[in-house]
Amino acid sequence: MASRILKTMRRTGGKHTVAPRLPMRAEAARPSQLRESNCRLLLNLLRGNSPCSKADLVRKSGLSATTVSVSIAHMTRLGLIEDLGDGESSGGRPPSLLRFNSSHGLVAGADVGGTRLRMMLADLNGTPVAHWATHLNERQKTPRTIVSLMQTGIREMMQQTDVSARVLHLTVGAPGITDVDHGVVLAAPNLQGWTEFPMRALVEREMKISCTVENDVNLAALGEQYRGEAQGVDDFIFIALGTGVGAGIFLRGALHHGADWTAGEIGYLPVYGMPREPVRLEETGQLERAIGGAGVEAMWQKALRRERRAAKADLMRLHAPEVFDLADEGHTLALEVTTETARILADAIGTLSLLYNPQLVVLGGGVGAHRTLCSATEAFLRENEFAQPKLRASSLGPEAQLFGAVSLSLSAAEAGLLC
Repeated sequence: MASRILKTMRRTGGKHTVAPRLPMRAEAARPSQLRESNCRLLLNLLRGNSPCSKADLVRKSGLSATTVSVSIAHMTRLGLIEDLGDGESSGGRPPSLLRFNSSHGLVAGADVGGTRLRMMLADLNGTPVAHWATHLNERQKTPRTIVSLMQTGIREMMQQTDVSARVLHLTVGAPGITDVDHGVVLAAPNLQGWTEFPMRALVEREMKISCTVENDVNLAALGEQYRGEAQGVDDFIFIALGTGVGAGIFLRGALHHGADWTAGEIGYLPVYGMPREPVRLEETGQLERAIGGAGVEAMWQKALRRERRAAKADLMRLHAPEVFDLADEGHTLALEVTTETARILADAIGTLSLLYNPQLVVLGGGVGAHRTLCSATEAFLRENEFAQPKLRASSLGPEAQLFGAVSLSLSAAEAGLLC
């Protein structure tokens, strides 16, 4: 709009003239659109209330009996509805019971991590029917190798289930900044060869499955709203602490991606006491270096060396969650590291709360979901008079990304079910 106004002003010598607006006429819906809308309504009712009768659907939908009958017949021909036969009679003719055919198709989700590729196969109710995972060595972390491994994963998961339907959609979680509209991974600092990579195009060409590509932390946020701690919450933030640090931001019931797809890249937030530095796309940020898994472990090793306890090599090799376990047992140095990690995390949550005012913050990831860290962070947040959201540890753990991927795949698959 601004560019059009500028061009008009140049043509008119600086005078801004706007053509009068004509009244817009409402365009009547076509019969095919009405049928699809009615079918979608009835299908959603069936998914939540199976089994039920046509009379139940008439009552719940508000549609006429004729419309319901025509729509049911259409969806039965498509294979979306099963007739279970007669139900129990309440005195008259027994009703014919209907059920949504959740095995009409399958959907899949994949989570690409720094060390593992994990996948889930689910029916059209979102119920998992198979899982598959593999460890990744350095040579296997290229996008093309990942696609080849996902093909193997789909094939092996199909062998685990007796459902013969085809996979309708695959959603891939990428560990970096992702352009969802174009299916392009713009940058993934913890992986090599993923900069501006057209992952969706490669998946659809090689696997012959329609595909969505989304940031992995955003998928975890979707998973928490779909099956986890954020069900029914419209404004919340999911924070993942593991190898990396990132956030999935939900505002008014929808993911917030930002103008350039970088919303939630909180690993780049500055940390108090560290020198100022510019943000670099292919480098990790201060917050990630401070309280990501490697940052917590470096803090722990520094504390041991300071106390001259480095002789205990087993202590030096502890991972971040194990340090928090020691803190839970009262270990002095572990408590110190946990408290400092919680302080830095609470400062970041406070900043996010001032910007977005979420009702809830869910902590996830191999580091963030630890109950001891969650409790210590909550203690710091309670010092605030406001910017004090509820804090919860993820109830889904590493499954959050996969459930989020499945929920996106279901939405994408549903668009084509009635065609």
